[in-house]
Amino acid sequence: MFFLPWRFCSSTRQRLFHFIVIGGGSAAMLETRPVLANQPIEFQSTFMRQLDSHARDAGAVALNALAERPDLGPGRYQVSIHVNQRFFDRREIEFMTSSRSNDLAPCLPAELLNEMGVKLDALTETQSAPTACIDIERLIPGASTEFDASQLLLSISIPQIAMRRAVTNHVDPKLWDSGINAAFISYQASAQQGRHASSGHSSSQDLYLNSGINLGAWRLRSNNAFRHDDQGQREWTRAYTYVQRDLPGTRSQMTLGETITPGDVFRSLPIKGVQIASDMEMLPDTLQSYAPVIRGVAQTRAKLEIRQNGFPIYSTYVSAGPYEIDDLSIGGGSGELEIILTEADGQVQRFTQSYSTLSNLLREGVWRYSATAGRYNAASVTLEEPMLWQGTLALGATANATVYGGLLASDFYRAGSLGIGRNLGSLGALSFDLTRSSAYTDPHDRGQNVQGTSFAVKYGKSFETRTNLRFAGYRYSTEGYRDLDETLRERSNDSSFIGSRRSRLEAAISQSVGTSSSFNLSVSQENYWRTDYQQRQFQFQFNTQHKNVSYNLYASQSLSDTRLSDRQISFGVSMPLDFGRSTTATFDVRESAGKFNQRASLSGSVDQNRMNYRASLANSSTNQQTAELSMGYQASAASIGAGMTQGSHYNSQSLNVSGALLLHEEGLELGPYLGETSGLVHVPDIAGVGVLNATAVKTNDRGYALIPYLRPYRINRVVLDNSDLSPNIEIDNGVAHVVPRRGSVVRADFAARKVQRLILTALDVKGAPLPFGAQVSDANGHQLGIIGQAGQFMMDASGGVQTLNVRWGETSAEHCQLQVDVDRLPEDQGYRIQQLPCSPASQGELFNAGNV
Repeated sequence: MFFLPWRFCSSTRQRLFHFIVIGGGSAAMLETRPVLANQPIEFQSTFMRQLDSHARDAGAVALNALAERPDLGPGRYQVSIHVNQRFFDRREIEFMTSSRSNDLAPCLPAELLNEMGVKLDALTETQSAPTACIDIERLIPGASTEFDASQLLLSISIPQIAMRRAVTNHVDPKLWDSGINAAFISYQASAQQGRHASSGHSSSQDLYLNSGINLGAWRLRSNNAFRHDDQGQREWTRAYTYVQRDLPGTRSQMTLGETITPGDVFRSLPIKGVQIASDMEMLPDTLQSYAPVIRGVAQTRAKLEIRQNGFPIYSTYVSAGPYEIDDLSIGGGSGELEIILTEADGQVQRFTQSYSTLSNLLREGVWRYSATAGRYNAASVTLEEPMLWQGTLALGATANATVYGGLLASDFYRAGSLGIGRNLGSLGALSFDLTRSSAYTDPHDRGQNVQGTSFAVKYGKSFETRTNLRFAGYRYSTEGYRDLDETLRERSNDSSFIGSRRSRLEAAISQSVGTSSSFNLSVSQENYWRTDYQQRQFQFQFNTQHKNVSYNLYASQSLSDTRLSDRQISFGVSMPLDFGRSTTATFDVRESAGKFNQRASLSGSVDQNRMNYRASLANSSTNQQTAELSMGYQASAASIGAGMTQGSHYNSQSLNVSGALLLHEEGLELGPYLGETSGLVHVPDIAGVGVLNATAVKTNDRGYALIPYLRPYRINRVVLDNSDLSPNIEIDNGVAHVVPRRGSVVRADFAARKVQRLILTALDVKGAPLPFGAQVSDANGHQLGIIGQAGQFMMDASGGVQTLNVRWGETSAEHCQLQVDVDRLPEDQGYRIQQLPCSPASQGELFNAGNV
C-alpha cells in the first residue's frame, strides 16, 4: 500500500512538493534530456498505469500541475540561516527571482554579510551601496546559496579564505540570551541504615541542595548540605551563596557573595566579597576549564564524598570495584580535594588529590584577569577571617610566550608573583614563576615577620610515542615563605599546620599501547621545613581489551612518615554476555593492607539505559562473605536508586534520589537533573515528546521538559525525538538553536498541533479505485495531495464534515466529490480509516476545482 502525506491547511508555503515518491512493484522510468535554463521540468508519466475505464493522461495532468507550481513566490520570509553548515541566525530575508534561473535568490546586504564574518574589504560594491543586495556568487569565487523552501532554510557556503578568522567558532554577543526568569533547586538525597555485630544499629541521612534564581541578567546561586549522622547530630553547611552576572563588554563575570578566587597565579581562596574575573568561554577557541578525575576502588557499595576547602561539593554512591568520577565542578584552577569513601560496613578511606591547570599559556593578544576584594571565608571556626584583596593578569605575548603575575594582600600578609610561560614547539611547553611573600605569623606580635620566596617550574608535552605528560611541576620554597592559608593556620595554632611547605613534586603520565591498551601513572611528593614529615602518593592504572574482554589493573600507595599506609592492588576482567541488553560479567581480585578479596558481579541496563542494575558476591581471605544488590532508574522527573549489602557480620540498606525543580511564570517543572546552564523545552500541550539532548527526558502534560548541560555562549542545537509520537501529533520543525549566557535558563518553543490523520480509499460510481495521480483539493480550491495506488491517499484534517474535490481530467466525468465526516470515521492506531464513494460534482464546483 502506498501513501502520499499532505497537510490539510491553507498555508501557501507548504502546499505542494516538487517530487513524488512512488512505491510498489512497478519500475520507475524518468526521461532524461539536456535541460536549458528556461525549459520547464517534464516527467514521464507512462509508468503511472491506470484502469481501462480511466483516461490515460490522468497521470500526466497530475505531474504537470506539480512541476509547474513553485513552492514559494518572491517576497520576504523568516528563514533560518546556516553559514558553512553552522547556524548563524533566524532573520527575515527578501527573496527575488534569480537572473540565472527560475529559483529564488536571497537579497544579502553588506551589513548582514559583515555579521556573518565575510571580508568586505575586497568587495568594491559594498562601499558604494552598503544596503543593496550583493551577489556573492559573482563576487566571491566558490560562494553559493541554497534555499530549501519546505524548511525555510537558507544555506550559504563561503570559502574560508573570504571569512575573517576572528569569527571562527564565535557567536555574536547580540545573540546571547539571558533566558527566562526562573527559580530552581537541584537536589541529592540519600539515607542509609545498617547493623553491625559489634557496634549495633546505625543510620544516616544526607541532603545536598544547589539552588538558584534568575532575574534578567542576574542570577543567584547557593549550595547547601544537611547531614544527620548515626549519633543523632544534625548539621547544616553552606559552601557558597553569591549573585552573579556576565559583563560582555569586558568578557568577564562579576560575582558578589561567597565564591572562590581563580587559581591560575595563587592558590584558590574562599572569600566573601566582590570579584570580577575573565570568562574565557566568551572568546573564540576558548580555553577550557579544568577539573580532575577522581579514581579509586571500592570494596562494597560505598558512599563517595568530595570536599573542597572543607566544604562538601559532591556526593554519590559507587558500586564495588574501580570507580571514576569525571563530572566535578570545582570552580577553581588549583588546590586540593579531600575524598572520603565510606564502605557499607562502616570503613572509611580518606585521601587528598591536588589539581592544577596544565599551563598558563594564552594565544597572542588574549588576556585573562581577575580582581577580588573581600573577607576570607574560612570553613574552620578556629581560623581568622581577614579582609584581603587580590589582582591577577595574564597576557598572551609574541614569540609564543605568556606573561602573568599578581598581587595578594591583607593586613598581615603580602605576596607578589611574576611568571612567564612559553611554547617550545617540539620540546613542549614550559613555565617559570617566582612568588615573594611577607607574613606576620604571630597575631600578638607585629614584629615577628617572616619573608621568603617560592620558585615553580611546570612542564607539559605530548610525545610522538603517544605519551602524554599531562602535568609535571616542581615548587621549591625558602623557609620563610608562606602562602595565605599556611599563615592563617600558623597564626591560629591549627593542628593541621605541620609547617611551611618546602617542596612539592607532581606529575601525571598517560601512554597508549597498541590500538586497545593504555596506562596512566600519577605521582606526588611533599615535604616540609623543620620536620621529617613527608607525603608521597602514586596511582597506576592499566587497561586493555582483547576479543571484547576488558582487563584492568589498578595500584595505589600512600607513604607518610616513611611508613607504608593504604596500599591497594586490584585486577579485574569484564566481558559482555549474550543475554539481556548491555549485560556485563566482571571478576576481580583486590589486595589491601595484606588482605585479599575476590568478587564476581553482574551488571547491565534496560529500557534504553534508563534502568541499571548490579549484583555481586565477594569473599575475603578471612572467609568473610558479602552479597550486594543495587538498582537505579532515571525517570523523566527524577533519578532513584537503592541498594542492599549482606555481610557475614553486618548488613546495610541505602536509598538515594536526585532531581531538579524549576519554577517559571507558567508553572513548576520537574526533571532528573540540571546543569549550570539549562534550557526549557515547550511543545504546547503535547506530552511524551522526547529530547535527544537529554536521556529519559520527555515533555509533561503541558508540553514542558528540562534540558541540562547547555554550553554557554555557543550555539546549542535542541532536537526533539518524535519517534514515539502518536500519528495525530504534528510538529512543524523539531530543531531549535539557542545561545544561552552562562547560568541562564533559555526557552526553546516548538510549534505543534494535534490533527486527525485520515487514510481514505476513494472509489468511483462503479466501485473501482480512482485513478492513480488524481488531484485532491479542499472546498476552497487548496491542493491537498494526489491519489496513490488502489485509490488510497492520506491527509490531515480538523474535525467535522469536509468536502473534498477530486479531478483527473478536464471533463465533468473526470471530476467527483468526497463527503468526509471526520469525527465518525473509525480510528485504528491513531489513523482514521474509511472507504468512501466519490459522487459527481456540480458545474460550479467543477469550475472551482479547475482553478486550483
